Amino acid sequence: MTSDHPDDPETDRWHHEIPSPVGPLLVVAGADAIIGLYHAGHSPAPDRARLGHRSTENHLHERGFPTAAEARAAAPPARTVDLLRQAGRELGEYFAGTRRTFDTPVELHGTAFQHRVWAEVGAIPYGETRSYRDIATQLGNPRMGRAVGAAVRDNPVSIMVPGHRVVGSTGAVVGYAAGTATKTALLDLEREHRADPGPRLAQDLQR
Repeated sequence: MTSDHPDDPETDRWHHEIPSPVGPLLVVAGADAIIGLYHAGHSPAPDRARLGHRSTENHLHERGFPTAAEARAAAPPARTVDLLRQAGRELGEYFAGTRRTFDTPVELHGTAFQHRVWAEVGAIPYGETRSYRDIATQLGNPRMGRAVGAAVRDNPVSIMVPGHRVVGSTGAVVGYAAGTATKTALLDLEREHRADPGPRLAQDLQR
């Protein structure tokens, strides 16, 4: 899902940090979708107002009746908890090599041009890459690779919208929000598991 409306800092949103093989990831959920997924040291860093409230580990685990202190504290809505849980579970499967696509709903906020670029990025198959020029050509103007690069850099949902699959025209690993080492690690992970469908993919193929 995409939206032409800019992020509203007053909108109720929650973030939760999860560990990963490429360092901590900050997942941000809105009312109905994931709206942010940022690496530690993400550049450009997300505006703190866009991250919303911090969700604790207690919020994401099944619990019985809350204590009096927990009842008084702010807590994310059940739908938001479900989104954060689902995103965390699917990211874990991705890093384990058993998931190639994500089912968690994603909502992107940006300009019409950014939406077009992000749609092309989202269509790059698992384990493959496209150059900035390739995407620019798909959009009708191979000379606008620099503008494509800026849009990829501004992608607010890393990994799920796989900006790491966009490389230089020579195949060089360049220009990633968390650095080229992280980008290389994600590409290597996908290449390693590309030929092995794994349990999750085997289930998908039987549908």
